[in-house]
Amino acid sequence: VVATAFGLASMWGAIAADVGVSLLVVANALRLLNSHEAKVPPSGGEQVGPQMAEAALAHGH
Repeated sequence: VVATAFGLASMWGAIAADVGVSLLVVANALRLLNSHEAKVPPSGGEQVGPQMAEAALAHGH
């Protein structure tokens, strides 16, 4: 911003910086999509069987 105020930054430099930052944002998002961490199910509680699930859905709340 300061460089632009004094006329030291060009339009092409601003475009290059904008495209560069956009590429960094996309690369970071792709890195999050490609995480191959093992998904550990939550511990504790009892397992819900099909009968309990049907009863919960049929309860009407």
